[in-house]
Amino acid sequence: MIFFVVLFTGIIISLSYHIIVLINSFINVRKEKCFIFSEKDLPKYPKVSILKPLKGIDDGLEENIKSFLELDYPDYEVIFGFHSESDPAIEIVERLIKEHTKVKTKIVIDKTEIGLNPKINNLNNIYPFANGEIIFISDSNTRVERDFLKKILKHFKDEKVGLVTAAIKGKCAKNIFALFENLHLNSFVFGIVQAASSVANIQITIGKAILIRRNLLELMNGFVKFKNVLAEDHLMGLEVKKLGYKVFTSTITIDNINERWSLSKLVNRHRRWTLMRLKIDPFFYVLEFFTNTTLLAVLNLIFYKNFYYISLSAILLKICFDYLTSRLICSNLKFRHFLFVPLKDLIMGLIWFSPFIYNKIIWRETKLRVMKYSQLMPVRN
Repeated sequence: MIFFVVLFTGIIISLSYHIIVLINSFINVRKEKCFIFSEKDLPKYPKVSILKPLKGIDDGLEENIKSFLELDYPDYEVIFGFHSESDPAIEIVERLIKEHTKVKTKIVIDKTEIGLNPKINNLNNIYPFANGEIIFISDSNTRVERDFLKKILKHFKDEKVGLVTAAIKGKCAKNIFALFENLHLNSFVFGIVQAASSVANIQITIGKAILIRRNLLELMNGFVKFKNVLAEDHLMGLEVKKLGYKVFTSTITIDNINERWSLSKLVNRHRRWTLMRLKIDPFFYVLEFFTNTTLLAVLNLIFYKNFYYISLSAILLKICFDYLTSRLICSNLKFRHFLFVPLKDLIMGLIWFSPFIYNKIIWRETKLRVMKYSQLMPVRN
């Protein structure tokens, strides 16, 4: 019976957490929408350099890149980075550049590696070609609306804001595992990032869209500091705070295009993320277990079948909370899609246990061991 009390308490804590996340996210979204801003507030638009490290053809790549070449912003450039001349994405980028001649662009192909993080290697190679006051780092599987820069840059009106990170909105799923990823991004990830910022004063910097003042990046000696870490985005945010500047977690979204995923891709991606979170903050990672209402409810259902109504009610409430949280960022997911949340949560629950057992990952065909603060070490066979 003690175990039942523990499970029941865990379910109550979990549901309470999701209520807090929903309320907090609603407040943050409303606050940002009410942020009064006119173009007069930025008498001179800062020049923006968009760094796009690319490798291979990600979901929706052509439309993704096209969106960055059609931004409604007066002064920006897009710099594309490749590690190999044979990368199939180069042809797509070259064709789109020819169709958008008014935008300043550059393609950099450089095999130089300064460390074990492949994204940082690419960024380090293309950064010397950037001329903007604001450096905008974005992944190849992201897509933006035309007014994204004008909306997000308003936060730099505060001269003490050094870095702004946008929220992620998963879109365009065409199979079940891509749907799982988008469900997770639009509810769990969006919610926990907002709650960490507002409730616990912990800024979680999301690498899908980072805007940072160039002078701060220069003070950090560019990207070199992050060459051998997995969580380069989060640690970049911490470095900005060390320099005495604010990190702002915005509710403005950048679309993360996930069309067709395999189960192995889903597992590998989230194994990396779980290892990263555990190695950065073990205490909060353990507490994260209590955010998985579904897993707690299923355990209760297995061991205490007579209290099935508690489990089923908890799972239904979790579905509703995730749906409502997702609606805050205008997700195009329908309520019927959220009926898959219990299955997604069970998969994520099993992945949550994995870093306690195995601390190695395979990233871009390289096997690495993840150490404290997400430091990477090569694994020799």
